[in-house]
Amino acid sequence: MNMTRRIVVSIGLVLVGLAPAARADDVASLIKQLGAWSNDKAKKASDELTAMGKPVVSEVAKALSSESRRQGRFAARTLRQIGSDAADAIPALSESLKDADALTREYATEALATMVRQADQVIPILQEVTDDEDNDVRKKARFAIARLTESLESRDRRESAPQSPAETPNPRTAAQSGETVNAVQQEPSQPNSADVSNSSVVIAASSPEKEGPSGKLSPIVFIRFALIAFVVVGFFSLLHFYREHP
Repeated sequence: MNMTRRIVVSIGLVLVGLAPAARADDVASLIKQLGAWSNDKAKKASDELTAMGKPVVSEVAKALSSESRRQGRFAARTLRQIGSDAADAIPALSESLKDADALTREYATEALATMVRQADQVIPILQEVTDDEDNDVRKKARFAIARLTESLESRDRRESAPQSPAETPNPRTAAQSGETVNAVQQEPSQPNSADVSNSSVVIAASSPEKEGPSGKLSPIVFIRFALIAFVVVGFFSLLHFYREHP
């Protein structure tokens, strides 16, 4: 390997090694911005962290217990937007329900309400705040419990619903069906008179005796044309004969 290639490879390895560190710095910077006094700046940071999804959940969850109330609120907002993928943050959100700040408890409740796939784990946690001193927190908790309970019941109905006959065919019925199919394939069908009459009407309406210039003539039409041509030729032959022999 010449010197130029060695330099390129070395630079590449350095960049690859720096990438995770740079990403970690970006995440840390965004989490810090969650506590910004500017709502626009905090929301922008929250949205960018939401876009990163599950990989940043653990770091965002740590911000829930931040001394900065704004940072904790927007951390809960971020987890709410990530939804069920933020399941690892359930313990931290559960602790946030005990926070002295009512708005933090409300945001944590909203975040837990999105954990549909973890409904059986989240419902008992939310039941602990149905008698919260804050009216908004109580309402959000009760609404979340109702929503998650409905989701659980729907899932249970789907899992316990019997399979349709089409999905679980009876072996005997399937065998009989196979015999019937074989019989139909081996023997010509014998339609009843009503079917014959109905199909005859359809065929008569949909199958004209002759088609366009590029179509084919039926035997009967061909014979008719042949007879007409024979008569015409005969007529002109007789006419020519009488003209030649007055």
